Amino acid sequence: MTDAATIVCDNCERSFPIDPEVAKMPCPFCGDINRTGVNPTHAESPSETERILRVARPALVRGHPLASLLSGTTTLGSGGLMVLALTSTLIPHWAWWIGLIGLIAGGAWMVWIFVLGHRWDRLRITSRRTIDERGIVMRSTSEVLHKHVRNIRITQNVWQRIVGIGDLEIDSAAGDSGADIRITNVPDPDGIKRLIDAERGLGSVGD
Repeated sequence: MTDAATIVCDNCERSFPIDPEVAKMPCPFCGDINRTGVNPTHAESPSETERILRVARPALVRGHPLASLLSGTTTLGSGGLMVLALTSTLIPHWAWWIGLIGLIAGGAWMVWIFVLGHRWDRLRITSRRTIDERGIVMRSTSEVLHKHVRNIRITQNVWQRIVGIGDLEIDSAAGDSGADIRITNVPDPDGIKRLIDAERGLGSVGD
């Protein structure tokens, strides 16, 4: 049988037994409140603190190469046409309207691709879970605890393999037949899978 844990009162300097599960206890002799400390087996260790390990966003130019090229070309070409129509006699002056319309259309297309389409989608991998966050004004969030992950799928076409991106899907044990998390054109999908597997206890990040 082990002896009961005791501490010395800060006020009257008399010792008394303590409950290691209680952080603070009054001294039975003088009533002064003393800190007892928390049982280390119940205290949260640094390894249990949730940490953000990685944040991934869908690739923009690599994920939409043709759209990026066409939108950029339309914007630059329309802007050039607009300037020439206003400054050169070789192009009719009224053509600047065509340039303005093309500039607005190409610029809106680029804003959609680089900002509205994917900028506000992100995948956060922490030491406990994977979180998929989407939206600007109206937001949606899906998360899967690492210990509940049932399957991780990576799909890549030829172009995605060349540029190092892919579509990632995560199924959980509590989910239905569909994927709980799905993100397209994410950079380094294999590295993300290795990171999640490492947090699940299935190998290391470098495997």
